[in-house]
Amino acid sequence: MENKFIIVVVVALFIIALMQLMKVYDLAAKIRGEKSEEKVTRGENIFNANMLIVFMLTYFGFIIWLIFKYGMNGGLFDAASVHGQEIDSLLLFNWWVILPVFFLTNGVLFVFSWKYYYRQERKALYFPHDNRLELIWTIVPAVALSAIVIYGLKTWNDIMFNDQEGAKVVEVYGFQFGWWTRYSGDDNVLGKADYKLITASNPLGVITSENIQNSYNYLDGEVEKINLLLSESKNDEGEYFLSANNVDSLIGRMERFKRQKYRIKSAIDRGDQNDSVYKSANDDVLVQELHLIKDQPYAMKFRSKDVIHCPWVPHLRMQINAVPGMETSFNFTPTTTTQEMRAKPEVIEHYRVINEIHNERLKKLGEKEEKVEFNYLLMCNKICGAAHSNMKMDVVIETAEEFNSWIAEKQTYAQKASE
Repeated sequence: MENKFIIVVVVALFIIALMQLMKVYDLAAKIRGEKSEEKVTRGENIFNANMLIVFMLTYFGFIIWLIFKYGMNGGLFDAASVHGQEIDSLLLFNWWVILPVFFLTNGVLFVFSWKYYYRQERKALYFPHDNRLELIWTIVPAVALSAIVIYGLKTWNDIMFNDQEGAKVVEVYGFQFGWWTRYSGDDNVLGKADYKLITASNPLGVITSENIQNSYNYLDGEVEKINLLLSESKNDEGEYFLSANNVDSLIGRMERFKRQKYRIKSAIDRGDQNDSVYKSANDDVLVQELHLIKDQPYAMKFRSKDVIHCPWVPHLRMQINAVPGMETSFNFTPTTTTQEMRAKPEVIEHYRVINEIHNERLKKLGEKEEKVEFNYLLMCNKICGAAHSNMKMDVVIETAEEFNSWIAEKQTYAQKASE
């Protein structure tokens, strides 16, 4: 990689030096009274026209090589979900429509530049308007774009409005800077949540009797701390040692805690009925990784604590915004386990190259070699803050037996409350 970088730098410096030399040569020609760049000979025009054809062939050849090298889907492996295959088909259809037009229009551009290079004895034809041409380059693109839009809308509707029977409900919750995953349990219903109950021990604000009481304890504790601080900051005459701004800030904070407790009591707390009203949360499981079963339909729910995040799993072709204050959703079915993806020849070759480069660097650093393996990742596709790049969560696609074994080791909200 270092050698490639040096080569690129040397080539760039060579081009810059050549351009400067051409400027010096032209300036010297002007001083000698010889031909300058404003006086271009016919031979130079012919040379430039021929070089345009060379550039066109090189340019088109490079694009064709990139397509064969990395495929039509931008270098990603085959989609590992049902809807992902539909998206890849839509993308492929777009390529089949766009690429012929791209090669045709750019080919005509270069060929016309080559054929009609400047000749002193030839006068350009004044051709201001032609109704037939106007119709052709209006109707043909309109028909092509209509086909793309109709196909795209059909694919969108098939993906976004595909409520499937037996879909498992799972929630992904974004925050600066990480993810939580909540599984709905045996009842396949996620427990209700409210931002007013968010605490360090209840990061998603899930509503249960235990979490409501914990919120009361936390808020009462904060109010008590502020009251104690204010009382200890007074002298014998009742005057504060603290500045007026600090006192106002502490009193304002205490009032916010009191208002939050009032809102919980009035809008959330159902007293003795909490256990029955919010019972759907009892079997929910909260973790910080996402495990999915192959060929199992999922109804994914997305929320955000603070700013707009964008859960994105590129190999599943899954992406949707997680917006504070609202819930977004997305249904999909994974089709390829992590182990099956690792066994694909193109994946093996790709990671062989990665490990080769990675371990070469580790050797130079004097560190122990390690093996990097393919893993599905859920990332944030919105620049959501300073540590945006840290928002990665492992996604494991596995068999039903493997998933059941994994989830059985996790505690539900009810089990945590009983400890």
